[in-house]
Amino acid sequence: MLFLALAIAFTDALIAGPLRAWAERVANSKLNGYTVRIGQARPHIWRLALELDNVVLAQNTHPDPPVADFQALKFSLLWAELIHFRMAGNLTIERPALHINLAQISEAAHSQVSLKDRGWQSAVESIYPIKLDQVKVQEGSLLYLSEDTTRKPIQLTKVFMVAKNVRNIAAAKDTYPSPVMLEGVLFDTGKIWFKGEADFLRKPHAAARGELRLDQVPLDRLDPLAQDYQLKTTGGDLSVKGTLEYTPETQTAHFKEVLFENLKVDYVTSKATKGIEKEHGKQVLKLAKRLRNAPRLLLKVDTLRLTNSQIGFENRVSKPPYRLFLSKVNLDLENLSNQASEGRSNYRVQGAFMGSGSAAASGGFRSTASPVDLDIHLKMDDAKLTSLNGFLRSYAGVDVADGQFSLFTELTIKKGRVEGYLKPLIKNLKIYDREKDKGKRFGKRVEMHVLQFLANLFKNHTTKDVATVIRISGATGDPKAGEWEAIRKLLGNGLMRGILPGFLEKIKRPEAQQSKPPEPPPQKG
Repeated sequence: MLFLALAIAFTDALIAGPLRAWAERVANSKLNGYTVRIGQARPHIWRLALELDNVVLAQNTHPDPPVADFQALKFSLLWAELIHFRMAGNLTIERPALHINLAQISEAAHSQVSLKDRGWQSAVESIYPIKLDQVKVQEGSLLYLSEDTTRKPIQLTKVFMVAKNVRNIAAAKDTYPSPVMLEGVLFDTGKIWFKGEADFLRKPHAAARGELRLDQVPLDRLDPLAQDYQLKTTGGDLSVKGTLEYTPETQTAHFKEVLFENLKVDYVTSKATKGIEKEHGKQVLKLAKRLRNAPRLLLKVDTLRLTNSQIGFENRVSKPPYRLFLSKVNLDLENLSNQASEGRSNYRVQGAFMGSGSAAASGGFRSTASPVDLDIHLKMDDAKLTSLNGFLRSYAGVDVADGQFSLFTELTIKKGRVEGYLKPLIKNLKIYDREKDKGKRFGKRVEMHVLQFLANLFKNHTTKDVATVIRISGATGDPKAGEWEAIRKLLGNGLMRGILPGFLEKIKRPEAQQSKPPEPPPQKG
């Protein structure tokens, strides 16, 4: 018996080297666009098992860094299956580490060879030609490599996955016979969990469905990627609960709840981004058009929430630069979908404008509508005017020393038209202040005095308010600028005409034709 054991061990050691070279050669003959290197092979003839250590997979066009390395691939035979005259085995993948960068992703995306034709399955089957029943991943990780992500890497770690009945025993057509479970840690502190089933042998590619959950995923890790689209993120966590289904025929992502907590995000426009803003806009519109009522794709969110968040717009092009933001944002958005059959979406939002004025808005829209179908009811009270000085200096050439700004509006955008009103209201306006304006030239100080006089002249002497109503009515169709650009001009011009009514610089009237909109509530004073 001892002699037999020694003979088997000697045989294993004798064939280890040639087996490693054979396995590497055969696997590479099946792969397309990739090359595998195997550090060591450890056969176990007596139990028909094979272990491959230090396996490295590299993309041929971008070999550094390698796409993946595996501490060990362990193939083992299921002896119980021999009773039923079947050959089946298991595969355990220990400490797989996947590394990807932008160059490798772009190469794969633009390659003429599809994912299913890369030869992964054929490479594995050529090394261990026994049908696999179970595949297990232990201590896996995935890392996105970028110069901007070295401090806070974008990574998935501590991955544990089990897929059973991979060979689809007794599987009926269009079923999911293989249970799958995955869990891991996303960006160091967030949790990812998936439980479902799959059909790994579905043609032309595998199919899967199941429940997905993300818990407290930190979004600041995505800032390097977000900056490419002029978004600056400095905080926030994401949690998601939903279901996914991916088949060759249809794809469905149904999220019961999407929750953003403590999110801080700004859209930033600057001289450096001006050249790409229009291109990004075209890409967004193109993507929206492709997703809208796509026959084989359903995207649905029952409830999307933002809690204690901050959303801003930063303009670095204007002189001086300015930033507008809404803080303490709590948003509820219900029934968001890419399919018109799912109906209308509704929203409610509360926050603090510029950190001081209270703001509340509600309304609804159809995300699939073209032209735009949207209505909004907005009430914003008592924002400090001094917090808007950057904006006022940029667009009106003046700043203020004191005052509060409020805004009320009801707008409907439907069938290619905007109808509604904007009612800006200014309280306790003080334009000139000796200390604030002492450094300005004499002519500018005189102008400030005149503006202050006119403001006092136009205000209601009972309420001390300056108010006006700006009626908005016009077509949104603009073949040169696009529909959203036409809407922006209509609202922007209307708002600027009403911020300091009657006594600021003359601002160009909106190009839109004026007509009678819905009647606004009565003015104060």
